[in-house]
Amino acid sequence: MMSLPRSEVDEALAAGRLPARAAGSRLRLAGRLLLLIPHLAYGLLLALALRMGAGRRLDPQLLAQHWSRGLLRILGLRLKLSGPAPREGGLIVANHVSWLDIPVLFASRPLRFVSKSEVRHWPIAGWLADAAGTFYIRRGKGGSRPLIRRLRPHLESGGSVAVFPEGTTTAGREVMAFHPRLFAAAIESRRPVHVVALRYSRDSDGADLAPFIGDDDLVSHLLRLLRSPGLTVELRYCAELCPQQRSREDLANGAHAAISRVLQAPPE
Repeated sequence: MMSLPRSEVDEALAAGRLPARAAGSRLRLAGRLLLLIPHLAYGLLLALALRMGAGRRLDPQLLAQHWSRGLLRILGLRLKLSGPAPREGGLIVANHVSWLDIPVLFASRPLRFVSKSEVRHWPIAGWLADAAGTFYIRRGKGGSRPLIRRLRPHLESGGSVAVFPEGTTTAGREVMAFHPRLFAAAIESRRPVHVVALRYSRDSDGADLAPFIGDDDLVSHLLRLLRSPGLTVELRYCAELCPQQRSREDLANGAHAAISRVLQAPPE
C-alpha cells in the first residue's frame, strides 16, 4: 500500500479519499504504541528490581507470566489453549515460528527458557531474559553439556524449562528436524517431555504476520503486528513423553511427529 505524507493523509481523510481501513490501522498503531511504551518500561523496572534482589520476595517466573499476558493484550494476540495441560514440571519443547512464541509460552504457565548466549548482551531483550531466569547455551561443540548440568536440578525440583529444538524459526506450516541434545536433560532428571504445538492465524486481510524469518527486523515486524486488528495463536499440548528407557533421538523424533500431526490437521 502506498504511504502518504501526514499532511496528505489528513487532506485525504477530510475529502473521504482514504479508506477507513487505513485510517483505522493508523489509529490502532498509535493507541497500541501508547500502551506498549510504558509496558516495556514497566518490564525494565521489574527486571531492575529483580537484579537488585527483589527475587527473594517476588517469583521471577510469575512476573514473566504476568508481564507477557499484558504484552499479548497490547498486541491484540488472542491465546487459545487446548489439549491436556501438564500437571507437573518438565522439559517443554515447541516448534518455533516467531519471537512471539516466547511471550506466548510465558503467558501459558510459569517456566524458564533456554536461549543462545548472545541474547544476554542484547539491549532490553537481554535484560528481560536475565530477569526471567533464562538459561544460556554456548553454541558449538560441547556447549550443551554445561547447560544440561544447570537444567537438571531445576527440572528435578519440579520446574519447567522451554526449548525450541529446531534451533531457528520457520513459516509455521511444517517442522524442521529437531536437535536431540537437550532432550538429555529430561532423561537425566527423569522428568517428562511436554510437547507443545504453536499455530498462528492469519489476519483479517489473509496476511501471515506471525512468522519472523528471513530478513525480517524486529521493529518492522512489531509495527506490522501493531497495525493489525489481531491474531489468534493456538497452543496445543500434545501427549507427554516419558523419558525412561528412551534415547535422546527417540524423544526428539516423538516430539517432532506429534507437532507435525497438529500442524497438518485443520485448525479448530
